[in-house]
Amino acid sequence: MKSEQNARNESDTFRSLLIMAAIGSYLLWSAGAAIPLLRLDLDISRTLAGTHNIAVGISATLGARLTVPLINKFGRDWVVRTMLLLMFIGVMALVTAPTILITVPAVGIAAFSQTIVNAISLAQISHDSAPSMRRMMMQTGIQAVVGATAILLISASLHVDRGWRLPIILGALILTPISLMRVWKVKFIVPETTHHHSATLVSKAVQTKIVAFGVTNCILEVGIGFWALDLLVSRDAPIALGALGSAILSYGIAASRLSFAYFQPNPAVVIRLAVAAIMLGAAIVCLFDDPYITMVGLTVAALGIAPLFGLGAFRVSEGFEHADLRISRYMMGTSFSFGFAPFILAIVFDNFGYVVGYGALIPIALGSYYMWKINGPTKEGLPVSN
Repeated sequence: MKSEQNARNESDTFRSLLIMAAIGSYLLWSAGAAIPLLRLDLDISRTLAGTHNIAVGISATLGARLTVPLINKFGRDWVVRTMLLLMFIGVMALVTAPTILITVPAVGIAAFSQTIVNAISLAQISHDSAPSMRRMMMQTGIQAVVGATAILLISASLHVDRGWRLPIILGALILTPISLMRVWKVKFIVPETTHHHSATLVSKAVQTKIVAFGVTNCILEVGIGFWALDLLVSRDAPIALGALGSAILSYGIAASRLSFAYFQPNPAVVIRLAVAAIMLGAAIVCLFDDPYITMVGLTVAALGIAPLFGLGAFRVSEGFEHADLRISRYMMGTSFSFGFAPFILAIVFDNFGYVVGYGALIPIALGSYYMWKINGPTKEGLPVSN
């Protein structure tokens, strides 16, 4: 009877976290899509627009680093509620401010808060009794569906000449209260004392490998998707079509993740197929200039990057103790890349072109597979059951 009650509590918690994560993704994906459009509105270079991503990289990495200390000091409940409010403030400031002097710190605030919320949510999944690989793919898949919908709404708003800001503002005003109401119902299942001083129990070498895994995976995600709209427009696709192409990419990522959640294939097979798809898609982008063929290449590569984040979070946390710490370190890597990779790629694209930038992703994809191999269980440190 008690186990049935625990299972119901876990299910209710997962649903609440899923809704909260989905709403956060609507805000953050739309904010990410807004940066290239903001560049056009403010008439600034890709490099200058990339300062938004530097703010994201610094702030999100800091958020990932501070996740464990914050939940140990204040508890998960209050940390999550506070971060949701900060996310709302950051997104609203990003899309309404007239100058990058405001939009840059605003996107940093949003990224800081979303990283903490996501880290706590994924750590919760790794500690419940249901298969966490399935739930991680389900959460990240639904996040991608909602994020893609946000981009699609931006595309539709542009198409009817309402501008790109309207869907983001309405989403923030409507969805933030819903998210706050849902998080009040969450019953976090990991005791607060479980992870005190966990940083001293996971070696620096292991933490460094986990961070590097996050860096590599996110470089690929950002490299394929972040400047996709800009790439399509540069190859003579209309801006509305470019935004639609970004939405299609996002839906492809979502469908891939949800299919993995449903079929639950062998993760070792998935990572090999993912790396192969990324390499093939990047090669198509490099070899063909036609916008429609470019879209095909981006779609193939998107199917490859789709499972990377969830696979990485699963690989570093499933069955290990101190999942909060391990996921926070993984997200330090992903956050760093999410912030700095677009800026570095913007410099490459501005000075050397898209072929060089996308071509560089091929060896990085091989590096991701190597990171997968070295971050798994070892004879010296087998994961222990939670």
